[in-house]
Amino acid sequence: MPPKLNGAMKNLSLIINAILAVAIAVLFYFQFSDKQPEARKNTVDSSVIDSVSSKLKIAYVNQDSLWDNYKLIEDLQAELEVERTKSERKVEQRSALLEKQLEQMARELQTKAAAFEQSAQGMNEVLRNNKMQELQSLQQNAQAFSMEAEQEVGQLQQSLQSKLLDKELAGTTKVSNNIKAFLKDYNKDYGFNFVLAFSDQAGGILLGDPALDVTADVIVGLNAIYDEEQAAKEAANKK
Repeated sequence: MPPKLNGAMKNLSLIINAILAVAIAVLFYFQFSDKQPEARKNTVDSSVIDSVSSKLKIAYVNQDSLWDNYKLIEDLQAELEVERTKSERKVEQRSALLEKQLEQMARELQTKAAAFEQSAQGMNEVLRNNKMQELQSLQQNAQAFSMEAEQEVGQLQQSLQSKLLDKELAGTTKVSNNIKAFLKDYNKDYGFNFVLAFSDQAGGILLGDPALDVTADVIVGLNAIYDEEQAAKEAANKK
C-alpha cells in the first residue's frame, strides 16, 4: 500500500507544479500585454518644416542652355581645340622624324647586309666575324632605337594630354566660380534659398515651373560681365 501513496504524491506534485507554471505564465501575460511599445521620437519638428517650407524660395538654371550660350565657355572650347590640334601636330612631327631616322638605320643595315652577302666568301674568318658583329650591332641599335622612339612618342602624348586636361579643368573651375559669383550678387535682389541646376541630359530635377527659370537673366548677366572683361583686355593690349 505505501508505494501507491508515494506514486500519488508524486503525481500530485507534478500537477501542482504544472498549475503553478500556468499561473505564472498568465501573470506575465497580463503584466506585460497592457504595456505598449514606446513610439519612435522624431527629432525634426514638423511645425518648423512647415514654417520653413512656406518661406522657401527656389529658382533654377537650365544648365544645357547656359553651356550653349555663355560666351566664356565657347571661347574656352575654341582655345582647347586649338591646343588639341597643336598637340596632335607635335606628336605627328616628332613621330615622322623618328620614323625617318629609323628608316635610315634600316637602309644602312640592309645595304651593309647585302654587301656582306656578296663578299663574305672572299673574306677570311676574322674579317667575316667582324662584319657579322657589325651587322648584329646595327640591328640591335635599330631595335633599341625603335623601342625608345615608341616610348618617347607615348610619353609626349601623355604629357600633352595631361596639359590639355589641366587646361580644361582650369576652364571648368573658372566657369563654375563665375556662375556662383554672379548668382551670389544676383540673389541679393531675390533672396532665393536655393538655385538649382536643371539639365535635360542629366540631373535630379525632372520637372520645373517655368516661372522659376532664371536662366535668361544668368546668361545675359554673365555675358555682359565677360564682354566687359574682354573689352578691358583689348584696351590694355593697345596701350
